[in-house]
Amino acid sequence: MGPESSGRSGPHILLSTGCLFHLPLKLIARIGRDAGFAGMELIMNSPRLNPEAGLGKINEILPIRSLHAPFRDWSEWGGHLGSWKASTALANSLPDADHITMHPPGSRIANMIQNRWFEKACDLPLLLDAKGRIQFSLENMPWAEVSPFSRDPLERLMAQCRDKNVGLTYDVCHMGVSGRNVLEGIDKVPEDLLYNVHFSDAVGFTEHLTPGVGSLPLDDFLQRLGKRGYDRYVTLELEPAAFPDDLDETVELLIGIREAMEIQLAQGKREMSHAAKLP
Repeated sequence: MGPESSGRSGPHILLSTGCLFHLPLKLIARIGRDAGFAGMELIMNSPRLNPEAGLGKINEILPIRSLHAPFRDWSEWGGHLGSWKASTALANSLPDADHITMHPPGSRIANMIQNRWFEKACDLPLLLDAKGRIQFSLENMPWAEVSPFSRDPLERLMAQCRDKNVGLTYDVCHMGVSGRNVLEGIDKVPEDLLYNVHFSDAVGFTEHLTPGVGSLPLDDFLQRLGKRGYDRYVTLELEPAAFPDDLDETVELLIGIREAMEIQLAQGKREMSHAAKLP
């Protein structure tokens, strides 16, 4: 998995359109291209984003590699299942898209009644009519403290991923605001299950901060990804307030973040290569 056309060996750093959702999508693509990103993760925030929406021109500016299925207002798509099918139909129509991140349905009674189909589903790609190249992953959401006698939320989510024939999107800041150790957490995720990483900083309960602004050990985290040979997607997912109003300054900020991420990933790769050469 991963865009060969980017000219880089993986992992491939994507820009989430949610970072700059207040701007036109075409402008976000240009900013991401100028900042050197390998592609975009497109947030599905409107049913108007569909195979007839003319996204081909935007894809030519910066490839849409991944989609993020709707995470609110599911009724606009006819429910969770409808929103996921719409995301899959769009991904099927985009030449460079090969991945969709999804939020698991909520656990409240209203959601459980509406989403009984999810509990019964054992093969989401088949259920959602995905083309062979499209892979899905469930994202870890912020977790409240749980009973010491209950199952670890990350282990429960990974079991759910196996059950549904999908991978995992590991959101670093969601782990952080849940009070979990983000390094121990990523070490628990098997290589074959990790499809995408949502990357941002956090402090306390404030999430999606610029790397270095919060308190998470993000350099160590990226080095661990490099050491394990991870070659899929790392998606920068920041709050729009992290960016200046000036477009040139926004591009410069994104260049700096991307380059710093690449340095840490490469450091991890070098350590992996060095360890492999030791007798």
